[in-house]
This record gives sequence, C-alpha cells and structure tokens, in this order.
Amino acid sequence: MSAHLLYFKDQLTDDFQFKFIRHKGQKIRQQLHMHDYIQIAYVVRGVCVHHFCDKTLTVGKGDLFIIPPWQAHCINAVDDKDCELVLLDFMPAFLGDHLKPFSRSLFQHVVQYEKSGTSSEWLQPWLHISQDKQLLVEQLLQDIQEEVAEREEGYEFSVQINVVKLLILIDREFRRTERQRQAASGQRPPNPQFQDVIRYIHENYGQDIPLEQGAYIANMTPAYFSHLFKKTTGQTFVEYLHEVRIERAKELIRLNAHTMTQICFQVGFRHLSHFIRTFKKRTGMTPTDYKKSVLNN
Repeated sequence: MSAHLLYFKDQLTDDFQFKFIRHKGQKIRQQLHMHDYIQIAYVVRGVCVHHFCDKTLTVGKGDLFIIPPWQAHCINAVDDKDCELVLLDFMPAFLGDHLKPFSRSLFQHVVQYEKSGTSSEWLQPWLHISQDKQLLVEQLLQDIQEEVAEREEGYEFSVQINVVKLLILIDREFRRTERQRQAASGQRPPNPQFQDVIRYIHENYGQDIPLEQGAYIANMTPAYFSHLFKKTTGQTFVEYLHEVRIERAKELIRLNAHTMTQICFQVGFRHLSHFIRTFKKRTGMTPTDYKKSVLNN
C-alpha cells in the first residue's frame, strides 16, 4: 500500500512554522503516510499501535517516538481502547542551530535529510520515558499547547525553548536507557564493531535474526563474530537477542493490550512454548505469572 505524502506548508494556517495536535478518544485512525517534516508523538494515556518502517509497535503511556521526514508510518487506536496522543510537527529549520548539540543518536536523520533528501540513517525512533520524568514531559507539552493557543507576545520563542527542553530530556532518557541496558547485562559499552549489530537487534527483534546476519553487519566470519561478541558483551548472540525480546515482552504485558500468543509473535518468537521457556529462564516466572504480579500491584 502506497503512503500518502503530506507537506508541512499545507498543514499551516499562518506563518508560525510549528503545529501542536492533541488526539483523544477511541477513534484515532490514520492512513499510511509520510511527511517532509519531523513529528514527535507522545502517548499521554491508553494504548495505540504505531506502524513504522515495516514494524508494528504496541505503545502506551510514556512511550515517545520521533518520525523523521520521508518515513512511512501510521498511528491507530487498539480496538475500543481509549487513547490520548500528542503530536508536535515542525521542520528542522524551526530549531535552527539548537539541533546541533544533540546526540547523533537522536538527530542523525536531520544531517542526512539536509544532505541527500533521505533519512536512511535514522537510529532512534522509539523511547519509553521513565515514570519519574513523564510528568515533566507532560507539563512541557501542556505549556507548548497553551502558548500556541494563547499566542501572547513572544510565544514563538517560548515554544521553541520548550521543544528544546523536551529534546534535551529525550536525549538524556535515551542515554539513561542505554546505561541501564548495559548494566543489566553486565557488559561494557559495545566496541565500535558491535554498535551497528546491537542497534540492529533493538530495531529488528521482531524478525528472525540469525547469527550470520550479525556477523555480516560486523563484517566478520560467524565463528570469530560469535567468540568476540560474547567476550565483549558477556553473553552469546542468542542470549543477547533473547534478552531484548523478553524485555520488550515485559513492556507489552504491562500494557495489557494483547494475548500472550500475540506478544510471543510480536517480539520475534515463532513458538509459544519456546517463548514461555525463555521468559521463565530469564525472569524466574512464566509470562502469565509475571502478568499477574504486575497487574495485581
């Protein structure tokens, strides 16, 4: 299915190069589309489904994703579940030089977009904001909404400042998540040889990823790759892949939006029995027991 193309100039009603949208209710339905601007989306409450780069993510409160230019995606409510979603739309030029200090893990797509009109090197489309930071994110979004609505003198600069604050928070949350992931697995930060491999795993865990694919990305023979990956991370390639899949499964279980079978396939397992065994091996409990423990608290 082809994606509908949206241009930022067609979304504006005046000269202010920024748009704030808040969706509420059970009828969030988007057709597959792409646009020539950046979009930041944040789930305030409820559950929805985000289709992005041929992947499907079930996202809930605290999830934030950044859609770069020219990437096909759509956001839809899940069945009859209520959802509230905030969208911020702007061109890279809206923030000018304020984009430069940020990590390339967040904004490499801007550099690529400006140079060649593509965003193929985009790295970090999805992030879960920690619970202690969600209130701060939602307050920034509320401040932006009020500034756009009231349009008092200087509102343009105020909106720009608050978007920069939001991007700083996103960048720090991304770094914090990376540190926690490394600490949880007892690994040192990955060697440059493995950065692309680990990134590929986190972005494609729902697909089959054989060891040979990791070796190809790292430009190594499979045997040497397998040896060096475990030496670097403290885990085999399969163990690391399973860890990523089980952590995502735990997030989906906490959202309580899908059956265990649906979660099993969404995170990359092809057999429910294998998913249950792996989950219990890594967490000490079955997925059903884990669900009872988190939903009854």
